[in-house]
Amino acid sequence: MARMETTGLKDSVLFAGLPVDILEELSSAMRPVRLVRGETLFTQEDEPDGCYSVFEGLLKISILDAEGNESVIAILGPGDVTGEMGLGDGTPRSATVIALEPSVLAFLATRDFNRIAEVHPVIYQRLLKIVSGRLRATNETVAVHQNLPLEGRLAHVLLRLAEGIGRPLEDGRLLICHKFTQADLGLMTGSARENVSRQLNQWSNEGILSKLDGHYCIVAPERLRAILIPTVGNIDLL
Repeated sequence: MARMETTGLKDSVLFAGLPVDILEELSSAMRPVRLVRGETLFTQEDEPDGCYSVFEGLLKISILDAEGNESVIAILGPGDVTGEMGLGDGTPRSATVIALEPSVLAFLATRDFNRIAEVHPVIYQRLLKIVSGRLRATNETVAVHQNLPLEGRLAHVLLRLAEGIGRPLEDGRLLICHKFTQADLGLMTGSARENVSRQLNQWSNEGILSKLDGHYCIVAPERLRAILIPTVGNIDLL
């Protein structure tokens, strides 16, 4: 597994660009984790024990409010990392992570992360950058939910999915490379499935959105972006 881990780490947002000798040291301390579709990696309030680098597959990050309502806050794919918050403060997991499709991860225990990072402080700098990025993303999500109606929230979610796990097609179209349901999009936007369905149907009729083999395809990305800009003013969303 060591060879696979080293190759995967080169694409990791946390470890990409580090010298080969550091990657080899990290790789030797990692162990593989394989998840089947629907399997839980860890749950909100679990005690942290390390972080996970995503090599293959797709993960759903969600939280539960006091009433037990689920909100999906992120979708992670290859190159992403999860569980990194616990490396710094040791507080319980802030979210639940579930595999949306068969996934391969590399686990690095907190004690091994700290042991290696103490010798190579640049790793701590990378961690700080990741945590800062998470904070910006959280602030962005809060701004979206506070300032945008469903139309804007859904546009933001679709564009973010296309950016993270999409691929460009001809004529500027963007294909989201996972089959999300209307209920999934409802959890990401804080909206009822029926309302999401109406908005999606409207965009389909207007030629903004289509579906290809069950995958959402953004036909006119610029029209979705245009929905956001006048609505939120100077908030930098995209």
